[in-house]
Amino acid sequence: MALNIQPKKVGLALGGGAARGFAHIGVLKVLAEENIGVDFVVGSSMGAVIGAFYCSGMGLRLMERLAVHTHRNHWVDLTFPRLGLISGEKLEQLLHILTRRAVFADLATPLAVVATDLSTGGKVVLTEGAVARAVRASAAIPGIFCPVEHQGKTLVDGCVVERVPAPTARELGAGVVIAVDVGVYLNAGKAQHIFDVVTQCFDIMYRDLCRRSAVEADLVISPQLQEVAPGHFHRAREAIAAGENAARGMLPQIRKLLRKEGCDEHSKENSPNCGDPAC
Repeated sequence: MALNIQPKKVGLALGGGAARGFAHIGVLKVLAEENIGVDFVVGSSMGAVIGAFYCSGMGLRLMERLAVHTHRNHWVDLTFPRLGLISGEKLEQLLHILTRRAVFADLATPLAVVATDLSTGGKVVLTEGAVARAVRASAAIPGIFCPVEHQGKTLVDGCVVERVPAPTARELGAGVVIAVDVGVYLNAGKAQHIFDVVTQCFDIMYRDLCRRSAVEADLVISPQLQEVAPGHFHRAREAIAAGENAARGMLPQIRKLLRKEGCDEHSKENSPNCGDPAC
């Protein structure tokens, strides 16, 4: 772990949740509009994807347009089902383009992504090398995406060990941890395809993991996404709106927390991703 994080820095932990993770865009929009900056981002799975876009300097308006208009064909590359249904190479190529082929050291805002070592079951925190490769590993849902060989390890989705990476943000030295948890909903409708089956099974397993994340975070933003299933990538607008609503509802608590911890210096000047097309 190479991040040089000082005490009382604000770490933003973005959790996994597939299509529900589009809510992170809505949260980031509100933080930017309210001049609330963060010092670094930790992402797991879809949180790693959105975190990589944000930390690479992508404007939030562009991010929202991509979420709404990008079709699955742009990132799904079906493969012979040996280790996964989707290779993930097409996703990595798209991530390379959208992050401007960045390595972690290039990022405007420091980023860490969480993945799982398939061989040992341990947590792997990635902060060096190609951002696209690391994010692909963090988002490699077992059974859906093939595992990723990276830095001598076989890696899969970070959600397996840490669905909302608040503990990692704390371990990296954040004095204040704001987490975004897009939720576990066990009353989802009938599964329509294998993606629904796999993600619903993980939601069942995640219940206990979520409790630890809530304890580690100083504040948790929880968008209400009961109607958006993990596979509902066509409902990005709804997820983004849910993220905005949840973040606006938590603004008094966020400001109170930052005042209490002496972090009021955080402003749009420290966060270049203000949503302006020029960003």
